[in-house]
Amino acid sequence: MITSEAARRYARALVAVAEREGAVDPVGEELSALADMVAGHRELRRVLMNPRFPRPDRIRMIEGILESGGARPLLRKFARLVLEKDRLADLPAMAVIYRELADEKAGRARAQVRSAYPLDEALAARLKAKLGAMTGKEVLLEVERDPGLIGGLVCQVGGVVMDGSIRNQLKNLRETLTVK
Repeated sequence: MITSEAARRYARALVAVAEREGAVDPVGEELSALADMVAGHRELRRVLMNPRFPRPDRIRMIEGILESGGARPLLRKFARLVLEKDRLADLPAMAVIYRELADEKAGRARAQVRSAYPLDEALAARLKAKLGAMTGKEVLLEVERDPGLIGGLVCQVGGVVMDGSIRNQLKNLRETLTVK
């Protein structure tokens, strides 16, 4: 995802205000839900981004949706600002950047884990502990099943990828055998 500098500025500002209100994580959850809702509803996105619809009507629409969903006043104000400044297209990037900034402030790291088979709770707990020891942070696992791995795991924390999959081991073995 290509992010604009504007998306980064908006996310940073929202984190700062949410931090003052002591609501960094709840605001982040609401922002992610809003970004998902807009991304997932083509007609809603079309209306909200269409300059032919009067801006006050678009603002009332998003405020109504957020209010009926119980969103915090801070997020409603933020959504209004985003619409007023015609930055709705940057909303998904804002949500991602917000989450990264919130995680950084809280000393958390997210680990994307791909596994050939579902992880049981004991294995997930051991993996979190190992990754936490490596990063020095609380680790949140985002697990995805990938049968193509054959067995094992692939973990990515930040820019570091650890590939312990059977598929990767077979690939390495094949490379070793073809070199000799």
